Amino acid sequence: MADPHGPELGRPSYRPQAGGAPMVPGQRQPANDDGSGPERTSNAAVGAIIVASIGWILPILGGVAAIRRGNAAVRSIEASGGALDGLGLALWARRLGWVYVAVWSGLLFLWFGGPAIQLFYDLVRRLL
Repeated sequence: MADPHGPELGRPSYRPQAGGAPMVPGQRQPANDDGSGPERTSNAAVGAIIVASIGWILPILGGVAAIRRGNAAVRSIEASGGALDGLGLALWARRLGWVYVAVWSGLLFLWFGGPAIQLFYDLVRRLL
């Protein structure tokens, strides 16, 4: 069963060439009949990497925005049937988004969660 969300974690999707021979990993699907590759980079992929590059400024929300934009870019690239390039940009935007979410979650837990846990621990000690 094919994954409806496209390639995950950079795994390429293999499509047969026009001649019927299987594609070599890393080889791109020709967009035109003359065998040339994709004509342009997806605007969605460029936007996703821009959001990911400035997403570290906003705690957690910047990472979530980068993940969502990266997913939208992957879907648009796959829907183009090989006419658009930029899958690497979209996948890196997604990866950076997950890194931002993990790092900011950890930092916010240390800043706010640590003192809250200490207060809860002190309250329980006083009650018992």
